Amino acid sequence: MNKFLLVVIVLLTGCKEGKSFADDIVFIYPKEIKMEIQEFNSDSIDFGSNVLYKGFFNYSIQIKYFKDIDWIPPPPQIGEKEQLDYNIEKSMLPYFHEIPFQGISSENVMKTDDLNSKKIEIIVKENDTIPLYKLRNDKIISFKSYPIFIKNIDSKPLKINLNSFIYFSPFVKTKSKKWQNIKNTRYVVFSCIPPRRPTYIILRPKEFVILSLPYLNGKEQREFKIKLDSATSKIYESSISEEIITSQRHEFVE
Repeated sequence: MNKFLLVVIVLLTGCKEGKSFADDIVFIYPKEIKMEIQEFNSDSIDFGSNVLYKGFFNYSIQIKYFKDIDWIPPPPQIGEKEQLDYNIEKSMLPYFHEIPFQGISSENVMKTDDLNSKKIEIIVKENDTIPLYKLRNDKIISFKSYPIFIKNIDSKPLKINLNSFIYFSPFVKTKSKKWQNIKNTRYVVFSCIPPRRPTYIILRPKEFVILSLPYLNGKEQREFKIKLDSATSKIYESSISEEIITSQRHEFVE
């Protein structure tokens, strides 16, 4: 009997989800901060990205977001001085980084790397609630969110298209059993004309990006996943309303 129980315990332990590097990271933010659920189609007047960190492992990370996702401007002409017009007010410094989340645009790179699960690891911590700061009418508001980790597990640097972070959103399984890309707004629309060359970031081996994904308003539980190219996260459950699914401005399914 004891041997049987021991076997069961070993099997159950083996079925548990393996621990990842993300489990050892502690987020630092004011615990008294009030967080609200982001309402559907309410972010057209909000400013700020969902990207809070790019770098290597650190046991503690202060929650502070990149206010803008941008690209590195071309070098100044001979005799001209470099113009830096990006300013963050002192009152915003506890919430936003002083520089934008910058990418690169190069004539030598016509396409970014094709991402798959052998190159990047996507970790979702859907039960870890953290604030997502946005700027609305010069005031800081905070949404209940959870962190997504995107890590380069390849042996070489990866070029990742910045659109992956500008238009970051989950896929949700619909009633028809299809995976639909869901945005919590009608406001964002993918460009119809692709750029001449991609704007991208370089993610070095073992380097990762952390993004926040707001919890969606609704009482219905659906299956979610995060997807970049052919790389996918685990499937997890989160809340949503059918209205959000049916009110998308454009329907992207797979």
